Amino acid sequence: MKPFRPVLWSLLSLFLSPFLQADELNAPFATNNQSPFVQVYGLPVAQSAELTAVGKFNTDFQIDVSNNFAIDNIDNEAISIDGESYRFNLQVRYGLTNKIELGVDIPYLSHKGGSLDSLIENWHDFWGLPDGGRSNYPRNQLDFSYLQNDQSLAAVTESHSGIGDISLSLAYQLSANEKRQWALRTSVKLPVGDADQLSGSDSTDVAASINLTDHSLTQDHDLTLHASGGLLWMGNGQVLDDQRKDWVAFGSLTFSWLATQNFSLKLQLDAHTAFYDSALTELGKNSVQLVLGGAVRLGKNWTLDLAVGEDIVVDTASDVVFHIGINAGQW
Repeated sequence: MKPFRPVLWSLLSLFLSPFLQADELNAPFATNNQSPFVQVYGLPVAQSAELTAVGKFNTDFQIDVSNNFAIDNIDNEAISIDGESYRFNLQVRYGLTNKIELGVDIPYLSHKGGSLDSLIENWHDFWGLPDGGRSNYPRNQLDFSYLQNDQSLAAVTESHSGIGDISLSLAYQLSANEKRQWALRTSVKLPVGDADQLSGSDSTDVAASINLTDHSLTQDHDLTLHASGGLLWMGNGQVLDDQRKDWVAFGSLTFSWLATQNFSLKLQLDAHTAFYDSALTELGKNSVQLVLGGAVRLGKNWTLDLAVGEDIVVDTASDVVFHIGINAGQW
């Protein structure tokens, strides 16, 4: 039988290839809350419960362009979140065994005044939507700041770019078959970025979640469900540490419709509890974000994600996030 093994593996690979490629099209959007006071901590992005094959690498490159505007003050607290952030993230996963996946995320962050304010204001005007007071402030300025009792505890008013906090991850396959997969995902975020410039938190954070990928609930309609829920623990850091909570619960829900073998449409909900003890909505309220978009196959091993994210619970996340994800497939 040994001489026939290469032939059998080749036939099996050809049989499974469309399904493996479809899984990349159906994967959740690898984005999360891009508020400058949230993204510094180790909140994981949504991920599939399908792990990278043993001995293979899976590489993604994500770009999140977020436009923020929220000005608020209550009692002795005042906050300004006005500006744009650009997050570039290299995500690498490696299948160590058929049940264990190792990973690393290396982000690069840039905060600046940006250039999207005019576009967003015109969009609000066209649809008759409230602008939250944007027109009362200068366009394309950068002001990420927080004051308590008139004391400045955070202030970023000049453009800054630099590497963010790096995360290491480990996933364990709890169970898997062709219809449904369960996985335990864990991550540790290391204090690499600059807390003063909101490119890091100067804290070590640990997260764990249970992830589900299910193809069976709606298999007659080419729909895939991804769901996850977990907890994030944050260590002592330098970003509003006295207001920061130690524990945050998070979760996500993604529905993906494989319209063709080369194109999918996806709807995703991401949520988490408040990161801070604060009377301000921007810091002290639970958050839910809606992400809409799709994925297209660029080649045999390449897929492209395009999506737009909105803060359903207003002012708890960025006003709008434009997400681009490029996946190189398993190699």
